Amino acid sequence: MHPVQKQILSQLIFNPCFPFSKLKSKEVEGNLFIYHLKQLITEGLVQKTSDGKYELTLEGKIYTDKLSLKTFKPRIQPKIATLIVCQNNQGEYLLYKRKRQPFLELVGFPYGKIHLEETTLQAAQRELEEKTGLSANLKHLGEVYLTTFKDQQLLSQMLCHIFFTEDLKGRLKQSFEAGECFWGKIESFKPEELIPGVLDVYKLIKSPSNFLFFQEFTYHL
Repeated sequence: MHPVQKQILSQLIFNPCFPFSKLKSKEVEGNLFIYHLKQLITEGLVQKTSDGKYELTLEGKIYTDKLSLKTFKPRIQPKIATLIVCQNNQGEYLLYKRKRQPFLELVGFPYGKIHLEETTLQAAQRELEEKTGLSANLKHLGEVYLTTFKDQQLLSQMLCHIFFTEDLKGRLKQSFEAGECFWGKIESFKPEELIPGVLDVYKLIKSPSNFLFFQEFTYHL
């Protein structure tokens, strides 16, 4: 991003709106400033108000909220996901083998990132349908915060909302873009064959509580 655009956004991050005379730095040549202001307007980040001032658009507020004020680059932040634990009447769990990094070829419960404007329940229902073709009445049991390091470097960090069901409807879709679904038992797999966090989530599920749980776990591969 051009320094002039950074300067404009920096002003509007800390002020509801600014007239042109205050928004423009005296050190910046007029035509250059106008060009970059128009660029931000074209990109949908800045808009002109009815009284001739300038402010961040809703998209601009969302975009700047992701920025580090030191580097003015988007921050890399932990993912927020839903993880769905499904059990059948044979005591098996719905599992999937990942076809993508990270955790390629490892086995775990279906999970996926929450989209903007979704509730956690809506996200869990969508992920279940997209990955398995199934629908269910889901119960929210709690959250886990999973941090995984490989060779002393951060590999993955997720806050997972855990949902559980024994009431599934539909026909299982065994394969999707990022994995293959199947019924199985956690005990059938060695720990190193499982996605980090699966065993700890499994233990939490097997120890039911009347309260929502929250646990943090860190793994070193």
